[in-house]
Amino acid sequence: MKKETLRRQWLLYGSGLDWQLGAVAVFWLLIEGITAVALAITKETTTVIFSAMICLILLAFVSVFTGFQRVNRVLTLGIALGGTRRAEVLRCAAWHLGGALASAALLFGLNGLSHLIYRLAYAPRGIVLDMDGLALLPTGEWLLILLAPVLLSICVAATVNTFGPKGYWVVWLLWMLICFSPNYLTKLYKANPTALWVLMAVLTVALLGWTVWSVRRLLRWTVQEL
Repeated sequence: MKKETLRRQWLLYGSGLDWQLGAVAVFWLLIEGITAVALAITKETTTVIFSAMICLILLAFVSVFTGFQRVNRVLTLGIALGGTRRAEVLRCAAWHLGGALASAALLFGLNGLSHLIYRLAYAPRGIVLDMDGLALLPTGEWLLILLAPVLLSICVAATVNTFGPKGYWVVWLLWMLICFSPNYLTKLYKANPTALWVLMAVLTVALLGWTVWSVRRLLRWTVQEL
């Protein structure tokens, strides 16, 4: 009985997390394979460990999509099956956070494997490690990158379900900002670091405000609206 209950909990709240983490692991393996082939063909004497960094970015994007689907599924089925809105929102957020922590553990493990591969396969051949991508970011920053999709997925789900197809314009705008902002932010940091921190503070406040609105919207949804 307990096993069946856990299975139902997983199907309702955790579905999608398995293939999300699995896809990242496969992507990491692909990058490591390409790196190995490139080093064998080009005879380079230096290498970089960027696989975990790329996987971090991939996880951030995929987490928004899977989280958005999870919010819709949980609220639709959970409330229809008799759960309270508050309880379903809390459970959904808890599974989101659990997924972020699982992603962090996976990234730690993959980055460790990348270093192990370097020490066993590349260092003995005289290949020098030039850069470790994940080490460039403080731990707090890349954890924030994993946690931000938790908020974004809730915000996107609430916006789309509130405004219908028009809500996808918000998703499109968010995608454009994510795609084109890194270059602008880099230039802004070089020109005026203070302005960058002010902009980041404003964006943080805006995201928190959007999150508060989204949670309030989730708590007021009726089953008919779902």
